[in-house]
Amino acid sequence: MLVRIDKDIHNIQEAIADVVSRIDALHLKYAQAIAKAAHQQILLAAFSFCTQKCPQEFLTLTLTERQNFQEELQKTIKALIEQIQKTLEECDRDNRTNQENLDSLLSKSLDESMEKLNKLLVEHKILSADAANKDNKASKMSIRLAEIEFTDRQVMSSRGELRVLSARLNHLHNELEKKYQLKTIAEAELAWRSAWVES
Repeated sequence: MLVRIDKDIHNIQEAIADVVSRIDALHLKYAQAIAKAAHQQILLAAFSFCTQKCPQEFLTLTLTERQNFQEELQKTIKALIEQIQKTLEECDRDNRTNQENLDSLLSKSLDESMEKLNKLLVEHKILSADAANKDNKASKMSIRLAEIEFTDRQVMSSRGELRVLSARLNHLHNELEKKYQLKTIAEAELAWRSAWVES
């Protein structure tokens, strides 16, 4: 009985190690895909914001001012995207294997990036400081994780695979816990029998 349980435990541990290594590899792919998609989406958001939300303010800028702004915008977005990718790639296993944790980490990074970009819009007089300080997202440039995911097939597919693997990992951990419990019971029964003396 104990030998069989030990064999089961060993098999489950091997399966867990396999799923974890698959998650690690896929996670890197996901980090790169989301960084690429976020880059495009943020550029698009900046274009829409300047031309549709604040066209008057944008037109007030001289050609040189517009070029300076666009140059700084591209540099800032590139740096922010590199930071988002780095944060994702270096996050711990708890975040990698839990989609909710990963989503909140990503959303937080995106919000922080948007804050910096809105400051840039204020510096270049496209967005008023008053609007940038408001809690109302409609008055400033913002982007949501869902917008990035739904516009990119690579991100969607990697995310779907990650979700399946995370569910499998949870299932394996539960199975392992049950086997350890069975092992403890089997060991206790064995200990009982070996100590039992008929009176």
